[in-house]
Amino acid sequence: MEKNRIRPPLHLLIVNAIGSLLFGLGLAEYIDATSLVPAAWQFEHYALVMLSAGALLMVPLTRFLVRAALAHVADLESRR
Repeated sequence: MEKNRIRPPLHLLIVNAIGSLLFGLGLAEYIDATSLVPAAWQFEHYALVMLSAGALLMVPLTRFLVRAALAHVADLESRR
């Protein structure tokens, strides 16, 4: 049995990491647990903007992984 590993490109991993950081910071700011963003960078609803931007940056890796998994399942089905 051969091992088929899904290897995402490095740029998608980097973008996903940045998105995760933004999402985490935005969530921390939204629930008022802490204020990690400097006051000069804050504007009205900046936490929601950070949450949204972080979520959008995490979409490409998720899309890549779902497509790769679906292609793998289709490949397994065609071998039957």
